[in-house]
Amino acid sequence: MNDLNPANERIKRRYFHYLREADGLAEITIDHAARAIAAFERSTATKDFRSLSLEDAIAWRKKLLSGKGRIAAELSSRATVRSKLQHVQKFVRWLSQQEGFKSRIKVGDADYFDLPRRDRRIASERRNDEAPSLEQVQHVIRSSPAGSAREMRDRALMAFLLLTGARVTATTSFKMCHVLPDKLGIIQDARDVKTKGGRSFKTFFFPVGGDIRQMFLEWIEYLRREMRFGPRDPLFPKSDTMSAAWGDPHQLARQHWKTADPIRKICRRACERAGVPYFPPHTVRRTLTLLGEQLCVSGEQFKAWSQNLGHLKVLTTWLSYGTQTDRRQAAILASMSLDKPTDVLDEIAAILAKRGFKPTEGQGG
Repeated sequence: MNDLNPANERIKRRYFHYLREADGLAEITIDHAARAIAAFERSTATKDFRSLSLEDAIAWRKKLLSGKGRIAAELSSRATVRSKLQHVQKFVRWLSQQEGFKSRIKVGDADYFDLPRRDRRIASERRNDEAPSLEQVQHVIRSSPAGSAREMRDRALMAFLLLTGARVTATTSFKMCHVLPDKLGIIQDARDVKTKGGRSFKTFFFPVGGDIRQMFLEWIEYLRREMRFGPRDPLFPKSDTMSAAWGDPHQLARQHWKTADPIRKICRRACERAGVPYFPPHTVRRTLTLLGEQLCVSGEQFKAWSQNLGHLKVLTTWLSYGTQTDRRQAAILASMSLDKPTDVLDEIAAILAKRGFKPTEGQGG
């Protein structure tokens, strides 16, 4: 392993301080930047940043692009490579404005930390991944047991994801006080909740089934009455590791999860139990978007639907989650028949006749 370069470490600390205090970035974003910069630094054998050359940038880019991987994963790998390059590109631009670096690094040098045009197009493409259907998610929730506190929490968590479309990181930080008093939704308060971009907004429950909503509300009542949870306690408390060590894995602690990994594990376990292919929790947002496309009959309705997902612009919803799957695309096109309505009615009548249906007096075929 290469030794650390003290000069590089000092300038990196200044840069991370800038990202945190001046740019206002979240710690997770700063951590991604730190990892990317460290990877580039290792590729140069921890060469002093003042001595960087364009050849160093080109060599690292080629190394990233030549990484092992299947052709099928080309899109995701290009997107990952570009993300790493962009972190370092931003760092180099910042360096070019710092004393001691201005005469050595030019702003234009950062342009070499980018993909070739073809690879940029590949990296910006979105996979046409299928989201779980509404029926699949409902089945997973309805198949979930609720015989213990932990099982009730897990079922309520899955119901919550479908009712609100909340992001998994945000879900780890919700408190009891974030449920609206009328129990029609939640408030994603950025002062407490880890919302994307630090935005606060209200989410009213999506129309995905009255029983789904009731499962979540029963969990709220259980926390209040049985566990004596107050407004500042977690909406989804973590499992009590001490109780688990003593052989009881079903007890809960009055603490938030620190990461979103437990939520993904709960989702995987619920899918396996229900016999449904695993879907990452975040894909439920896509499920809700496709449901909105079917239910909303006006621009105003879809605007409300989009806003409920936390998007300022409807276009964000379309671009992020609105791409039709191949199956849905084919079904929509198949429904746009040039056949005359009478031809379709005759076809339906023929099918019904084979099933023994006889039209009553005055009815058409």
